[in-house]
Amino acid sequence: MDHDEAQVRMQEIQRIMERATLWTILPGTSAITGGLMVLGGCLVSYLMFRSVKDPSFAPIDFASLLDLSLNGQIAFCVMWFLIGVGGIVAEIHFAQLQARRQGISPKGRSARLAFFSLTPSVVIAMVLTVKFLAPTNLRSQEIQYIAPVWMMLYGTGVYTAGLFSVRAPRTLGKAFIAAGVASIGFFQQYGVITAALSFGLFHIAFGLYVIGKRGAGLAT
Repeated sequence: MDHDEAQVRMQEIQRIMERATLWTILPGTSAITGGLMVLGGCLVSYLMFRSVKDPSFAPIDFASLLDLSLNGQIAFCVMWFLIGVGGIVAEIHFAQLQARRQGISPKGRSARLAFFSLTPSVVIAMVLTVKFLAPTNLRSQEIQYIAPVWMMLYGTGVYTAGLFSVRAPRTLGKAFIAAGVASIGFFQQYGVITAALSFGLFHIAFGLYVIGKRGAGLAT
């Protein structure tokens, strides 16, 4: 075996080890926690919209935010901000906890690459959300696009981050992108439901899958 071939094999071994390491610290528990928080947020959103809507109208459109009082709109935005922050904190906490249990670093090369791959999509989604929810620019048509935009951008970020991991995150990313495309094309007025199905149930299913695969000792 010559020097170049040996170097190629060493790089391949390192790549496999990095992928296995990132799989080991994928925080399935935080995905479930985040999914449950989103489901709770969607339920509270539904109840808030229902309180100001005609009982005959199904309050499942985030554009119903316009019907809330100013205090209600502030409470709504604060609630979802806290859910977002809570999800991030849970992910960091459980990833570090899992890494300590395995005796590995949660700040390895693959983990950093995955983080940097996801960050731009999340930042763009946040900027668009602030634009859509600007007090002087509140329009129902734009508010309807918030959930689909988040789905597609988040899905893109997760898929890209999954390029440095195993297949499961890439599959999750594709699911979010598909859900976002379907939502923005056909289900804009069902934002509460599509958000619950994607950010809620998708994350719970992903978390259960990760925990199950880790328990079985399998990584694909």
